[in-house]
Amino acid sequence: MSQSTEAVRARAARRRHLQQRQTVIFGTLVAALLVIGLLGGAVWSGVIPSPIDVPINSGEAAGTPPPVAPPCPPAETLPVPYAEISANVLNGTDEQQLAARTAAVLQDYGVQIGRQANGTPYGGVVQLTTGPLGVASAYTLAGVFSSAQIVLDGREDATIDVLLGDGFDGVLAPDEVTLDPAVAIPAPEGCKPVETPSVEG
Repeated sequence: MSQSTEAVRARAARRRHLQQRQTVIFGTLVAALLVIGLLGGAVWSGVIPSPIDVPINSGEAAGTPPPVAPPCPPAETLPVPYAEISANVLNGTDEQQLAARTAAVLQDYGVQIGRQANGTPYGGVVQLTTGPLGVASAYTLAGVFSSAQIVLDGREDATIDVLLGDGFDGVLAPDEVTLDPAVAIPAPEGCKPVETPSVEG
């Protein structure tokens, strides 16, 4: 009987020890999770600075390229007649039929419209992309928008890709266009000179 009683007591002691150890382990885990949660909340709310400094792109800036110096318009060049401008209209937003509606308004100005399609997402207002031969046309066309960024690429003709962005608010009415057809196109500050290739024939 004595040995049996001792065995029962030993098993009970082992159970108590096991329960105590489990209580300590689980308590430590719960406390650690609480601390991590509190630290995470403090970092998220800005109370504590994040230990990892990784830039995050916001949706508003998505598709907006970093600003670059625009090409300079040819010196002493007058605005190009709208009927001599050829443009493709691209929709860089989620708005349906935006390219088609805008192309119709530009056609009313006399602009020759080529493609009308979806473009890459753009967070700005309007981006006008052209080659060296189309810089004067791009500056002329920029005058019918409230804001436009002109970008130079390597194309060998004077066509312009008109990319409409999230900030696009429509084409200006003719009486709102401030570009004077009898005055040379002014060069914006900080623009880069462009070597215009000669046109044969």
